[in-house]
Amino acid sequence: MRLNNELVVFDLEATSNQEDADSRPALQTNNFVIEIGAAFLDRDLKLIDTFERLVRPEEPITPFITEITSITPAMCKGQPLWKDIGPEFEAWVSRHCQNIKRVRLAAWGNYFDIPLLRRAYAHYNLPFLFSGTCIDVKTMAMAWMALSGRRTDKLGVETVASTMGIQPEGRYHRALTDAVTEAKILQRVFADLEGGFFAPGPPGKPRSYFRVESIASS
Repeated sequence: MRLNNELVVFDLEATSNQEDADSRPALQTNNFVIEIGAAFLDRDLKLIDTFERLVRPEEPITPFITEITSITPAMCKGQPLWKDIGPEFEAWVSRHCQNIKRVRLAAWGNYFDIPLLRRAYAHYNLPFLFSGTCIDVKTMAMAWMALSGRRTDKLGVETVASTMGIQPEGRYHRALTDAVTEAKILQRVFADLEGGFFAPGPPGKPRSYFRVESIASS
């Protein structure tokens, strides 16, 4: 399968005013990026390169965030602010494509990473050079799970990757590990689309022989 555009699958880790797993504030007002990880896929969906940077936030990194991500305040102290990382990220993407505006961003759930990325650029009055079109990896993974007769509630990167036989290359909830894993999930979904494994079965009866196998590392 060959796409019309290159893809950049990315993941952001960020600060939060959530204190623990049981407290979920209605509004997050102080999200600052603390880490970005990205995987560049060419039009043939081959993994070409990766990008990983820690970012110094303008808000504290709470113990709750450290518990989830393993990222400590000391790790981000002295790191560049997003005003320096943002242009570096776009320059990295531009090295692998002819026109950055034709590159499609992809993330797990467009409700978080995409708005946060836009806010990070806007906070420092930096231009956002990417197209407004984004692929939601979670939605595509949900379709894959549904068509293979599996549950689609409480879907996370770890659950889908495990079902597909994909092994993480690092710790989950670190930006690069999540981004590369999501890229492999996309590779699997597109491979199965091309292979005809989404062909409909009898009404109300998903195909029972939907294959589950590991994707070879690029």
